[in-house]
Amino acid sequence: MICEAMEGEINIFSPDTIKRNYVVPATSPENMVRILLTVVAGVTTILAATKLFRWYRIKARILNKQKQCKDAIKQLQDDMDHNGIPKKEVERILGLKFSQLKEKLRKGELKAVTVLKAYQTRALETNKTLNFMVEPVKEAMEYAKQLDKELENGKDPRPLHGIPVSIKENYYLKGYDSTGGMSIFVDKPALKDGPMVSVLKELGCVPFVRTNIPQSMMTFECSNPLYGTTVNPHNHGRGPGGSSGGEGAILGAESSILGFGSDIGGSLRIPSHFCGVFCLKPTAGRLGYRTTEELVHGQTLVTPTIGPMGRDVDTIVTAMKDILCPRLFTEEPQIPPMAFNTQLYESKRQLRIGYYVSDGYVPPIPGVERGLLEAKVALERFGHTLVPFEVPDAAHMFSVLFSKAAFGDGGHNFLSQMAEDRVDPSISLLVKIYRLPNFLIRLLSHVVSFFSKEKPAGTIMRNMLGVDSVYDWWKLAHEITIYKEKFYNLWQEQNLDAIICPTMPYVAPPTGTVKYLLGGVTYTTLYNVINYPAGCVPVTKVTAIDQKNMANYPSNTQTQKFIKKYYSTDTAGLPVAVQCVALPYREEMALRVMKDLESGLRHHLTRSSR
Repeated sequence: MICEAMEGEINIFSPDTIKRNYVVPATSPENMVRILLTVVAGVTTILAATKLFRWYRIKARILNKQKQCKDAIKQLQDDMDHNGIPKKEVERILGLKFSQLKEKLRKGELKAVTVLKAYQTRALETNKTLNFMVEPVKEAMEYAKQLDKELENGKDPRPLHGIPVSIKENYYLKGYDSTGGMSIFVDKPALKDGPMVSVLKELGCVPFVRTNIPQSMMTFECSNPLYGTTVNPHNHGRGPGGSSGGEGAILGAESSILGFGSDIGGSLRIPSHFCGVFCLKPTAGRLGYRTTEELVHGQTLVTPTIGPMGRDVDTIVTAMKDILCPRLFTEEPQIPPMAFNTQLYESKRQLRIGYYVSDGYVPPIPGVERGLLEAKVALERFGHTLVPFEVPDAAHMFSVLFSKAAFGDGGHNFLSQMAEDRVDPSISLLVKIYRLPNFLIRLLSHVVSFFSKEKPAGTIMRNMLGVDSVYDWWKLAHEITIYKEKFYNLWQEQNLDAIICPTMPYVAPPTGTVKYLLGGVTYTTLYNVINYPAGCVPVTKVTAIDQKNMANYPSNTQTQKFIKKYYSTDTAGLPVAVQCVALPYREEMALRVMKDLESGLRHHLTRSSR
């Protein structure tokens, strides 16, 4: 009946009915535009919401990390306020040289806990103005107590029993993040101590504080969004260098007695030079490869190395003697099991030492030039022969060999790590360049090369794009090998035992200006490219006369103009250090020159003061 009724009145399934009631009319152009705009608005809203969510997530991650570190510092401060030691005791302990402190700790004349409290107290105090401290090591006190208990129970003291040690933030320390100042690595604590930290603890050292670094560790500024900016202990308006900037600052402020940093382009030596402390950049591989998070993995042409920093040469020598032990060679099976060569270090043979005031790229400021010449005279007093040395094409070494190796991937690793991070001003220029299309970077590099008097600047920009193929990488490796041979041949022709030279052509720069002064790193990157050990010895400080003589400094290139701008005032009293260089795996020779230089300068000052 229903069917009959439908047949009599209307069939809803008939073609005419469907067409009349259910077919959508043709869409007008106006409707198409409206739909398109709606889709675009929706996608834009989603993208904006996603970006906002990411921004809040990054901000929350950074704020949470900052709170953790500040809370840890506050907790240590509270502990020192309630359980600290008298100020006179702090000053007495801090006044001890490394050798004296080591002896008193080993004999039990000083407790490891007491010494730790003295250095914790001083570090907390100076950190308020310098901001070198990432966070204290919360296990330090328990470990110091354990060491004291070992002595009380009649156990022989460990080689570096109770010595407090500051550690650069990128060292693997169980339970702590190694971020390199990048939020992507927050909340990813190390599952165990790295080999060097493990060895230091075995030797009886007490890691007590972790120190600041620049974001990405690809600059010698010392600033990042997580931990803030570290300043120079000799002038708070200037930087401490990087990337081991926190180590330079804490040691320069005499708030640590032994520290450890790392170096791939000068990151140990630059802070030592800027802050007036000693260091040794060993041959890459002498102290191992697996101790730190270097943020870039797989690049093997110019490799990073770890090394000690201290307030005199004896500190560095003692550390190297004890570190080069069976435990290290077990922890780091890839390194040669070479103990410290005491015979080479203690030899009294007079040496033939090359020297240069300038590497031919960026000329040194007057105070740096004077410091190098004073070092030359001090070594000649020891009977050593000093002969001029000329660096082969430092500009090519830096703009091609170092730059292409260090940025061989065209910045892909760097950008991937920075993709969701707040960019610190110290590396903002690098980030902006890398975010440009490759063709535009190439175009800009040629424009820079054409108009700039500083020709290598354009070459550096092009080489930041990395290599295009495995074949190009092999060619670069071969070029570096040829350069190494050329340098060694010059060394052999002059029958050299060592070289002394400036660490940098200028002293500590004003905070935030490093991006204008990158040309100065040819002095340090050279010895990373050829992989020679190099140590730093503070030799003098900039004087008012040095500052006045900046009027005669050249202004031919943009870098020189910036140097003249930043170093014509406010530099008096800033430290100047000299590099002491030896052949690969001859760290003991570099240290011997460092010791003779330190002794010669001290002897001269003693006689001059009479």
